[in-house]
Amino acid sequence: MARDLALQAPDMVRNVVTLGSPFANDVRATNATRLYEALSGETVGDNPELSRAIAGDLPVPATSIYSRADGVVNWHTCLLRPSDTAENIEVYLASHVGLGVNPAALWAVADRLAQPEGRFSQFDRSGPLPLHMRSRTGTILN
Repeated sequence: MARDLALQAPDMVRNVVTLGSPFANDVRATNATRLYEALSGETVGDNPELSRAIAGDLPVPATSIYSRADGVVNWHTCLLRPSDTAENIEVYLASHVGLGVNPAALWAVADRLAQPEGRFSQFDRSGPLPLHMRSRTGTILN
């Protein structure tokens, strides 16, 4: 929803931060697709044009926080195309539900929200929890 809003009304969105959100590649590649469809009555991926738009570059800064240990969402579906205003932050050993309470993920969210409006800088992983995060290549960051 946040990614769609950023596309539809970028003047109303300062930045987008997602936690374990499947928006890229095969968005059906989650362990929750069938459950979501059964409960919502919607079919995931029904609108390919919208799916392509949401998976693309946003007109506002964007950060995707994800974990390879998610267990619900395939981490490949959470990846942004890195750019000057888009980044991926991998949190090490966090479950899907656990991302919302993981200290490293919360540190990254707080840091992203603290950025001044109109300015974006890549996340500096050298803070208090560097061993709980990995770079896109999988090396531990200091």
